[in-house]
Amino acid sequence: MPLKKLLVLDGVVAVCRFQDDGSIMDAAGMLPADMMERLAKFAQWYRRMVSGNTDLFSLFSQMRGWAPSQGWVVHGSQVSVCSMGNLVCMVQNGQGSLNEIMSALAEVAHD
Repeated sequence: MPLKKLLVLDGVVAVCRFQDDGSIMDAAGMLPADMMERLAKFAQWYRRMVSGNTDLFSLFSQMRGWAPSQGWVVHGSQVSVCSMGNLVCMVQNGQGSLNEIMSALAEVAHD
């Protein structure tokens, strides 16, 4: 599923695929280029942080299935940012299903 197909999901306003250094590989949506770059950098940084935290949680809790982390969501007052693998999208809160969006991100991330 190409990135632009993610944009048809209710609430999704922008989506981008980023590299391990946070640079953009592909992007689509309603964000200016500078904001899209900041979104990609944030997602790359946050993915690294979440990955480290889930590794620690898995170690200390001895619960299986937490590492490697599969994705994350940051829920703000008006928008949320969702990521899976090296994909990130910005979503208007109250519009659309986060479950549907995370499933679609997972599908595209593994293409």
